[in-house]
Amino acid sequence: MGAIISLVPAGGLTAAFSGKPPSRPISIVRPAAAPSQSATDLPLLFASDFENGKAEGWAPGAPERWRVAQEDGSFVYELTAPGEFGPVRAPTSWSLIGGLDVGSFVFTGRLKCKADAANSKRDICLIFGFQDPAHLYYVHFSASSDDLHNIIGLVNGKDRVKINLEPPGKSVFRLTDQGFHDFKLTFDAATGEIAAYLDDMIRPILTAVDRTFAHGRVGVGSFDDTGSFDDIKLFGEKK
Repeated sequence: MGAIISLVPAGGLTAAFSGKPPSRPISIVRPAAAPSQSATDLPLLFASDFENGKAEGWAPGAPERWRVAQEDGSFVYELTAPGEFGPVRAPTSWSLIGGLDVGSFVFTGRLKCKADAANSKRDICLIFGFQDPAHLYYVHFSASSDDLHNIIGLVNGKDRVKINLEPPGKSVFRLTDQGFHDFKLTFDAATGEIAAYLDDMIRPILTAVDRTFAHGRVGVGSFDDTGSFDDIKLFGEKK
């Protein structure tokens, strides 16, 4: 018996049979998919491994809190002190890739949070769609999940709001130690799809769809902790 597989609006699959149909519909559930954007689709715009001992191409919000230092035999970009909160609740520390305003992008690298591993609210952030300190997106990787921690946040002239699709307390959190973690962040400017990955580069732990900012600057930082970053690459479309 032959079968033709076709998509149905509910996101699953249904089978249409060329012979006698089955007594009940056959449904195949398709797992949730990440946005299709990949590094191979976009040109490499920036890369930095800091091995020359310099943070070339970076624009920190507070230069006195950032430095290149050696850790475990490699040079890394280190955030040495937490920042101070401004008029709206948003990440207090950031360093942006200088001179690049991008639409769709893929952002990869390694990150480490240096806060006490016993602190379940510890964080490291990825900054994107940055217009100014009160207008930006950020990914908040943490050691716990709720409506403020381990989220994708939007800061649009007022205190940040959670925009990721995972319910509070249900997102997968992995920033539970003081070691390095691989990360990937993708943004599709045409659809507004956002996906953030930590350790597992196949299945995202945070996803969102939002088009408040169709382009902006990209970087790293923290809401109120310290940490290190290394092996940074940005693939994207310049605006």
